[in-house]
Amino acid sequence: MKTFFSLMAAVVLMTSCLSNDETYRAGISIEKPTSAVNYYYANNTSDSLIFWSYGNWDITDLDGCDNSWLTVPTLNGKGYTDYALRLTFAQNTTGQNRMAGIQINDTSHPGEARHSLAFIQYATRGDGSLGSAADVKSITGSDGSSIDLSYDANHRPTAVKIQKAGQTLAQLQIAYDDRAMQMTVTDNNETFTVSCENDFQPMKLTNASDTIGYFLRYDKSTGMPVSANYLFNFQHLGQKANTCVTYRFGYNGCSLAPDSLHNADSLYYYKNDKRTLQLGLTYAGIDNRCQTVDANQLLLGVEECDPYLLLSLFRYARNSEVISKARHEDVDIAVEPALNGDKSIRTLTVKRGSDTVVYTFNY
Repeated sequence: MKTFFSLMAAVVLMTSCLSNDETYRAGISIEKPTSAVNYYYANNTSDSLIFWSYGNWDITDLDGCDNSWLTVPTLNGKGYTDYALRLTFAQNTTGQNRMAGIQINDTSHPGEARHSLAFIQYATRGDGSLGSAADVKSITGSDGSSIDLSYDANHRPTAVKIQKAGQTLAQLQIAYDDRAMQMTVTDNNETFTVSCENDFQPMKLTNASDTIGYFLRYDKSTGMPVSANYLFNFQHLGQKANTCVTYRFGYNGCSLAPDSLHNADSLYYYKNDKRTLQLGLTYAGIDNRCQTVDANQLLLGVEECDPYLLLSLFRYARNSEVISKARHEDVDIAVEPALNGDKSIRTLTVKRGSDTVVYTFNY
């Protein structure tokens, strides 16, 4: 990715002589975005550009940038006027991050005032899936299980229903308010509303009785919090449930930045503060970001499938590769995925001891 050291975050203001007794002021004030370099996810499709210029102005492309995915609705205007423009982005399906850049120029006084902005779009969506990942509409299991899912135009999940033998095991509905930057999750009769950034990913969902989300682990000897790059908990706490999954990333830790690859080396499961299961994990190098759902959540069957994690509403809990083996003191689990041409999962065969379940993914 190219870097532009000339990008200026500050307002440029200049005073110059027009004649012996006349002066002018040249300057451009940017209200939004607030940074010279701005970051977006692969499924972000718009942002606001709000600014004011002393002189007439125009907008030009920054050299070396690919602006084919960025649309600026107005490319010139008058001075001493507030402008609020809606920038639009194409969704990033390239599999690589990319950058666009523009420069706002005071054309009344060429060369005296300008302001540059860069827009970087990640290869991955807010949920950690690639921008090209296929939407999984349903999953059917050979054990009589079924999962139905739906998404909006930006590939954000709007509903999931997990069933087996006619019984509903879990059901969520999700709504998004892009103007208020909020999401609302309805879990059966419970509702959670939370403010989000442009990834529409909560850190915690909380209502009067329950909390769902990330929790730090603490070092037993020092009492200090452990960085989530090494270890973190995903928990359901409250009247509905008291469960926890601990993700451990090994002694070297990992990056949890957007587009990073991270795989936990082990998972620890707890219920009512008691450990119920410990799994050591092996991966076969198959990308788990090529379909919208986190396929690893089927490891223990739909009965133990967490709908929040299946939808990747908490993307740090989505291991980047498909688990191939899980070692347990009682039984080993083997996973064999078969892929479509776009590398999304077609079938996932999960062998737990003498039991085998084949999950078929439908798009």
